[in-house]
Amino acid sequence: MTFLMICPMALIMLGFMRGMYKNKRKNTAIVASAISVFVIVVFLLRTQAFIGDKNYMKGMIPHHSIAILTSERATITDPEVKQLAREIIETQIKEIEQMKRILARMED
Repeated sequence: MTFLMICPMALIMLGFMRGMYKNKRKNTAIVASAISVFVIVVFLLRTQAFIGDKNYMKGMIPHHSIAILTSERATITDPEVKQLAREIIETQIKEIEQMKRILARMED
């Protein structure tokens, strides 16, 4: 994830400080490298290539927590949507508890 931010930052810095870096060959290498690494990182993130069971669970807990938070704080007036928000809160809490139990078992 860090590389996902470093690559655009390298391009932005190179763009703003063009006068400092006069070697076109090095600049081209930096741009090509930044773009290549960015594309590779995006591909790996999208395919979840290195995400195993534990990392999946660790990533899903915050995801579910956000669903709970937004469901609790949303200004909802429609009764059906309110009911859906309540159900989302209930199911996400149960799923977080289940994921924590599974993680605890895996880490033993």
